[in-house]
Amino acid sequence: MRELQDRTQEQGLKYTDLKDKGFKNMDMLMEPENVLKIQAFDVSDQVMEQVYQKAKPQKGLIVKMRLQPRITAPIMILLFVLGASVTGYAASQYLELRNGKGDVVLNTAKTPAETDASQTYTTTYTQWNEKVRDRLQPGEYAAYYVKDDSMNPRNSSNPVLFAYKPTELSSFSSLQDEIKRTEAPLFHNPTHLPNGYRFDFGYVYPVAAYPGMMNKEEYRALTDKLMQQAKAAPKGENLFIQKLSWGKSDFTFARYARGIDYVNITVTKYAPEVTKTTVMQNEQDSAEELMIKGTKAYYIRASETSTPLEVGKNRLGWLDEKRRLHYNISDNQDSPLSKEDLVKIAEDLLNGSPQ
Repeated sequence: MRELQDRTQEQGLKYTDLKDKGFKNMDMLMEPENVLKIQAFDVSDQVMEQVYQKAKPQKGLIVKMRLQPRITAPIMILLFVLGASVTGYAASQYLELRNGKGDVVLNTAKTPAETDASQTYTTTYTQWNEKVRDRLQPGEYAAYYVKDDSMNPRNSSNPVLFAYKPTELSSFSSLQDEIKRTEAPLFHNPTHLPNGYRFDFGYVYPVAAYPGMMNKEEYRALTDKLMQQAKAAPKGENLFIQKLSWGKSDFTFARYARGIDYVNITVTKYAPEVTKTTVMQNEQDSAEELMIKGTKAYYIRASETSTPLEVGKNRLGWLDEKRRLHYNISDNQDSPLSKEDLVKIAEDLLNGSPQ
């Protein structure tokens, strides 16, 4: 595990960075009316979390993907809105990308402020999640239950959480083999990288455990098993882990680096029910709609005066509605790269995508 760095921002979201180690974890289920109360949590570099919101049928389902501590593998914060959009979010200064039918399929929105409650939960969650990952080997995925009075009230809907320790692959061919094995989102190695940038490492991430990988009955059975272990355990034993088998992935990550600078490419599958993706940005950031190889894309450049999102200087992304994939390209905050550099990478990826 490489150097752990912490950085506290004066405004907006706070992130810390577990450099060059990334994990995507699903942590809590809540009612849709509470979704906007959930703030982004601290976690680690390349750390991406999915929060599945239990939906009332008439309101639709919202899935929120959150990055945690200081993302060196900045993947941006997303809101996947199923069936209904979040009203009041799309202000005139933000982007709205529409499909051929005129429906808004992607928009950008101002990042909500972090609360004391979310910060406290995040700190506790991160500590326990790190303890679980420390017990895992690369490629292992586990469910766990924690006896912690500061966490459990927030986890009443989903008391069992999940942790994954990715296998970092040091060659693109190895990453491609893993993509094929796990049916992860596939992309071709870009050929027009900025001068000196080379493939550094990549990994895939398992399909989110609940409700993606296991159904409600399986999840409840797993919950009952771990909670029974917790009740029978001696005082002082607070962490209970069940390793899980997995074979399918819905997320691919690749990093290209030159010295301390890097470019991250992430490709994420989204469910058929998803009708809109919301990408969070700072109010001071500049957002621009681009047309690349006939595909609508968003480009966000971080403001020099405010960088609480910690997602790099440049972000460029788009949706492939046919294959239900979300692509995102981003760099580090002190990156020497320009919008044009990211556009060239995007052109390579789009040229290699099936039509």
